Amino acid sequence: MDVYEKFNVIFLFCSFSASAYYPTYVSRTDHLTELSYKSSGSWRSIVINNSLAGKPLHNEVKSAFNSINSELFDYVESAAREEINDIPTLRFRELKYAKLVGPLKTKIITSGDGVITTEVSGFNFSSEVKVEFTLFTLYGKVNTSELRFSADYDVITGRVYNLRDIGHMQVNFDVDGNGIINSAVAEVLEALVNIFKPDFIQDSVDESLDQLIENEYYIAGLDSVIPEGVWVIENIDIGIKIKDAIRGIKAGEYIDITLTEWDQRFYEGSKYRYYYRNRVQIDISNNYKFDYGNEPVFATGDWINPCAGPGGSNSGCYEP
Repeated sequence: MDVYEKFNVIFLFCSFSASAYYPTYVSRTDHLTELSYKSSGSWRSIVINNSLAGKPLHNEVKSAFNSINSELFDYVESAAREEINDIPTLRFRELKYAKLVGPLKTKIITSGDGVITTEVSGFNFSSEVKVEFTLFTLYGKVNTSELRFSADYDVITGRVYNLRDIGHMQVNFDVDGNGIINSAVAEVLEALVNIFKPDFIQDSVDESLDQLIENEYYIAGLDSVIPEGVWVIENIDIGIKIKDAIRGIKAGEYIDITLTEWDQRFYEGSKYRYYYRNRVQIDISNNYKFDYGNEPVFATGDWINPCAGPGGSNSGCYEP
């Protein structure tokens, strides 16, 4: 064997070895709660890792977003199907998605005269519709600017409802026809513009936010899963402070609640996987703050990923 042949053998061996990997997986989930309060003009805080206290919040936020986006999808699908099928040259084929993207921020303020005002903001609306024009298929995408609404708030039920646009909503459209004749694209675009007017999007979001989650909206739902006697710092029970704020804001005070969910992408070794995360942030008149979030703890496995065993991803390795 000459030198050239020896070099090829070594090169092939190295190339083969480089394809092997140790898989990355999520070994556990930390449920971290940071409690902060203002004392003598300075902020003090403590971080607690308590799954018994944090997991119910995690589940409540997940349930809230599932309920909201499910109702939003049904509402938009019904309207889009009816409107598009009324056009002789078009046929509704599928609503790919309709969802809220970004944090759901709800701020409830009580003025000095006792009048409660509410704002809902922080997210945008995103949707995609599959439409058929004779023998061609087109996809229409709809995205809005960041939405901002005033709303009504029921302190007894925790419902946020009757949204009114105060953010001057902008709606953007894009139709992908893969080179289909311009007249077809224009007709689908016109149909989308007629459907996804600002008033329709406002009504869609309003309808989805007004849905009940176990007979209560998400603010009252948070009230039901926040523990008392657990998040106590220097004799201050933050759980009670949050509940009192949710049940009735005192004159001149406010409560600001932000819910966020997202998928964190990580490289497992041969492909990307996604890990569901969410977060709750509560601010009570800039005197008490609460921040909960689930944090994945990554580990490196042996040649066989333990998450790929019986149950696969359903075994809990990727879902907190």
